Amino acid sequence: LSALLSTGEESASETEARISKQEKAANGRMNGSNLEPDDEELAKLTISNIGGGSNFSPITFRSRGEVWEAIEKEVGRRFRYTLTLYNQCDNSPKSNERSVLYMPLLRRVCQRTGIRLAAKKIELGVKCLCGGSGNEITASYPISPIDIVDVLPMVKHAAAYGEGFVPCSFTGTVAAPPLHVLLPDAKATIEAAHMHWHEKSLPNALELAQEAASLYQRVVDTPLHAGVGRCLDLTAVVLFQAQELDMAAANASRALAVAVQLFGFDSSEAVTAHSTLAHILISSGNVASGFKHLRAVVYLMELMSGPRYVELSNIYHKLGTMYHEIGNGINALRFYQAASTKCCFDRLIECMISKSTALVLGAMGQFKPALDNEKRAYGLYRLVLGDEHELTKNSGINLQHFTKLAVEQ
Repeated sequence: LSALLSTGEESASETEARISKQEKAANGRMNGSNLEPDDEELAKLTISNIGGGSNFSPITFRSRGEVWEAIEKEVGRRFRYTLTLYNQCDNSPKSNERSVLYMPLLRRVCQRTGIRLAAKKIELGVKCLCGGSGNEITASYPISPIDIVDVLPMVKHAAAYGEGFVPCSFTGTVAAPPLHVLLPDAKATIEAAHMHWHEKSLPNALELAQEAASLYQRVVDTPLHAGVGRCLDLTAVVLFQAQELDMAAANASRALAVAVQLFGFDSSEAVTAHSTLAHILISSGNVASGFKHLRAVVYLMELMSGPRYVELSNIYHKLGTMYHEIGNGINALRFYQAASTKCCFDRLIECMISKSTALVLGAMGQFKPALDNEKRAYGLYRLVLGDEHELTKNSGINLQHFTKLAVEQ
């Protein structure tokens, strides 16, 4: 794991300097704890009696170069592909550290191997230390052996709802994979509910969605099933459109709980559930709770897909707009500036970000920066929508207004 998250391997002098720096930082804390594991902690993890009797052979610990050599060999053999982003030298023209997503890589490796890590801050994209000799485990960096709290076996259920291997726990800390239930009645009912929902027949859609959820629960004898989660999500949307906001929020909360229990807190289903619940809460006037769920959406998107995920600019702009509506211009400006730094392939989103930034800056009396942002928005509106569009004309009027105020300032 340390080799995967690093750009190179530490020399002896670099390791000594890092440990010294960590000790100084630890001594400055109130508890004075050391960040490096001591020999006693590592001795508890010593590997022994592997292989049985005379067949015992020491565990082979690989250096960073050996780890990446094995990965590149396997990728080339299996997929006929050569790595272009990961494990590139700093002086290589192919190297692009900004495109390397270490956290999503760590997340997927741990998911596919059943590794559980302790919750702590991990330095990503630094030089690593891959330790170990014989059957003794030594310190490694940035992930230490004591950071691994559990290794779960991976199983593949023949009747699982989704494909692939999933972690299995004998202590009840991981939910069992939902089974794929061949239930034509429930499937037909939820499809009919969707049809009535699209036709704006909300009472019939609500009744059918609740009936489908009841059918699933009677068969699987638990609400923890993907079919039940879909029914709860549809019920929340229908109730929201019927202006039953409290009941909609309650069903959306249940859908979020089911998604987290089944697929984990860092899953696409959880992101969708957080977004739905945030929209309902904000529409019902509970802005503070809605903000929390939107911030959770931003965190999960960056965790799962990296800081250049295309939807991040839209979410940051939405958060900035909410702060602007309640009169918090400073936080609104921060979110608009963050949105402008994110990767965005939609020119209209860029227009909205620049225009919103100009309006906030104008309200704060910073007319020259507001003029620059309005110029950018006006140019994009002309390019995308044309001179005769209402948004372009409105931007032109604002541009003249900010130009006059900037000259007077």
